[in-house]
Amino acid sequence: MEYRHTQVSRRPVVVVVALLILAAVLTMESLGPVLLIGSLVAIPMLFVFTRLTVVVGAEEVSAAFGRGWPRRAIRHAEIVSVASVRNTWWHGWGIRYISGGSMYNVAGLDAVELVLESGKKFRIGTDQPDELRSAINVRLGIG
Repeated sequence: MEYRHTQVSRRPVVVVVALLILAAVLTMESLGPVLLIGSLVAIPMLFVFTRLTVVVGAEEVSAAFGRGWPRRAIRHAEIVSVASVRNTWWHGWGIRYISGGSMYNVAGLDAVELVLESGKKFRIGTDQPDELRSAINVRLGIG
Protein backbone atom coordinates (compact mmCIF):
# COMPACT_ATOMS: atom_id res chain seq x y z
CA MET A 1 0.00 0.00 0.00
CA GLU A 2 1.27 3.44 -0.96
CA TYR A 3 1.77 6.21 1.60
CA ARG A 4 0.91 9.67 0.29
CA HIS A 5 0.86 12.97 2.14
CA THR A 6 0.51 16.52 0.86
CA GLN A 7 1.54 19.42 3.03
CA VAL A 8 0.33 22.88 2.11
CA SER A 9 1.93 25.99 3.50
CA ARG A 10 -0.59 28.49 4.76
CA ARG A 11 1.24 31.70 4.03
CA PRO A 12 -1.46 34.04 2.71
CA VAL A 13 0.48 37.04 3.99
CA VAL A 14 3.29 36.24 1.55
CA VAL A 15 0.84 36.08 -1.35
CA VAL A 16 -0.80 39.37 -0.34
CA VAL A 17 2.60 41.07 -0.06
CA ALA A 18 3.58 39.71 -3.48
CA LEU A 19 0.38 41.07 -5.01
CA LEU A 20 0.99 44.44 -3.37
CA ILE A 21 4.52 44.49 -4.81
CA LEU A 22 3.11 43.69 -8.24
CA ALA A 23 0.62 46.54 -7.92
CA ALA A 24 3.43 48.91 -6.91
CA VAL A 25 5.57 47.76 -9.83
CA LEU A 26 2.77 48.38 -12.30
CA THR A 27 2.60 52.01 -11.17
CA MET A 28 6.34 52.66 -11.63
CA GLU A 29 7.58 54.15 -14.86
CA SER A 30 11.35 53.74 -15.24
CA LEU A 31 11.89 50.33 -13.64
CA GLY A 32 8.41 49.08 -14.46
CA PRO A 33 9.24 46.61 -17.28
CA VAL A 34 12.17 44.99 -15.45
CA LEU A 35 10.31 44.67 -12.16
CA LEU A 36 7.16 43.50 -13.93
CA ILE A 37 9.02 40.63 -15.58
CA GLY A 38 10.65 39.75 -12.24
CA SER A 39 7.26 39.77 -10.52
CA LEU A 40 5.71 37.63 -13.23
CA VAL A 41 8.38 35.02 -12.52
CA ALA A 42 8.41 35.35 -8.72
CA ILE A 43 4.69 35.21 -8.00
CA PRO A 44 4.08 31.82 -9.71
CA MET A 45 7.12 30.46 -7.86
CA LEU A 46 5.45 31.39 -4.57
CA PHE A 47 2.53 29.16 -5.51
CA VAL A 48 4.76 26.27 -6.67
CA PHE A 49 6.70 26.18 -3.41
CA THR A 50 3.67 26.18 -1.09
CA ARG A 51 2.69 22.52 -1.69
CA LEU A 52 4.86 19.43 -1.14
CA THR A 53 3.58 15.93 -1.87
CA VAL A 54 5.51 12.95 -0.55
CA VAL A 55 4.82 9.45 -1.88
CA VAL A 56 6.33 6.27 -0.48
CA GLY A 57 5.71 3.74 -3.24
CA ALA A 58 6.77 0.17 -3.90
CA GLU A 59 10.14 1.12 -5.38
CA GLU A 60 10.91 4.69 -4.36
CA VAL A 61 10.30 7.67 -2.10
CA SER A 62 9.42 10.81 -4.01
CA ALA A 63 8.90 14.43 -3.01
CA ALA A 64 7.38 16.91 -5.44
CA PHE A 65 6.44 20.56 -5.23
CA GLY A 66 3.33 22.12 -6.70
CA ARG A 67 1.80 19.97 -9.42
CA GLY A 68 4.75 17.59 -9.57
CA TRP A 69 7.70 19.78 -10.44
CA PRO A 70 10.36 20.05 -9.20
CA ARG A 71 10.47 16.41 -8.09
CA ARG A 72 13.08 14.18 -6.49
CA ALA A 73 12.78 10.40 -6.36
CA ILE A 74 15.04 8.07 -4.39
CA ARG A 75 15.00 4.32 -4.88
CA HIS A 76 14.59 2.27 -1.70
CA ALA A 77 17.84 0.43 -2.51
CA GLU A 78 19.77 3.72 -2.17
CA ILE A 79 18.53 4.42 1.38
CA VAL A 80 20.86 3.45 4.23
CA SER A 81 18.98 4.98 7.16
CA VAL A 82 15.88 7.01 8.01
CA ALA A 83 15.43 9.36 10.98
CA SER A 84 13.02 12.03 12.15
CA VAL A 85 14.91 15.30 12.57
CA ARG A 86 14.20 18.90 13.46
CA ASN A 87 15.52 21.66 11.22
CA THR A 88 16.69 24.98 12.52
CA TRP A 89 14.86 28.12 11.46
CA TRP A 90 17.66 29.14 9.09
CA HIS A 91 17.19 26.01 6.96
CA GLY A 92 14.18 27.81 5.50
CA TRP A 93 11.69 26.60 2.90
CA GLY A 94 11.90 25.51 -0.71
CA ILE A 95 14.81 23.57 -2.14
CA ARG A 96 17.77 24.02 0.16
CA TYR A 97 21.32 22.78 0.30
CA ILE A 98 22.15 21.60 3.80
CA SER A 99 25.31 20.20 5.32
CA GLY A 100 25.91 16.93 3.51
CA GLY A 101 22.97 17.09 1.12
CA SER A 102 19.72 18.82 0.23
CA MET A 103 16.22 19.41 1.56
CA TYR A 104 12.68 19.96 0.26
CA ASN A 105 10.43 21.85 2.66
CA VAL A 106 7.33 24.08 2.52
CA ALA A 107 6.64 24.84 6.17
CA GLY A 108 7.64 24.04 9.73
CA LEU A 109 10.78 22.59 11.23
CA ASP A 110 10.08 18.84 11.27
CA ALA A 111 11.60 16.60 8.63
CA VAL A 112 12.63 13.06 7.80
CA GLU A 113 16.26 12.61 6.87
CA LEU A 114 17.30 9.90 4.44
CA VAL A 115 20.98 8.94 4.42
CA LEU A 116 21.90 7.50 1.04
CA GLU A 117 24.54 4.97 -0.02
CA SER A 118 26.56 7.85 -1.47
CA GLY A 119 26.78 9.38 2.02
CA LYS A 120 24.59 12.31 0.99
CA LYS A 121 21.52 13.30 2.98
CA PHE A 122 18.07 14.21 1.71
CA ARG A 123 15.61 15.83 4.09
CA ILE A 124 11.89 15.96 3.43
CA GLY A 125 10.00 18.56 5.44
CA THR A 126 6.74 17.23 6.84
CA ASP A 127 4.16 17.94 9.50
CA GLN A 128 3.90 14.14 10.03
CA PRO A 129 7.52 13.02 10.59
CA ASP A 130 6.74 9.87 12.57
CA GLU A 131 4.19 8.61 10.02
CA LEU A 132 6.53 9.28 7.08
CA ARG A 133 9.51 7.64 8.82
CA SER A 134 7.38 4.59 9.68
CA ALA A 135 6.06 4.29 6.12
CA ILE A 136 9.59 4.37 4.70
CA ASN A 137 10.85 1.87 7.27
CA VAL A 138 7.99 -0.52 6.43
CA ARG A 139 8.93 -0.35 2.73
CA LEU A 140 12.57 -0.94 3.59
CA GLY A 141 11.60 -3.93 5.74
CA ILE A 142 12.92 -2.32 8.92
CA GLY A 143 9.72 -1.93 10.88
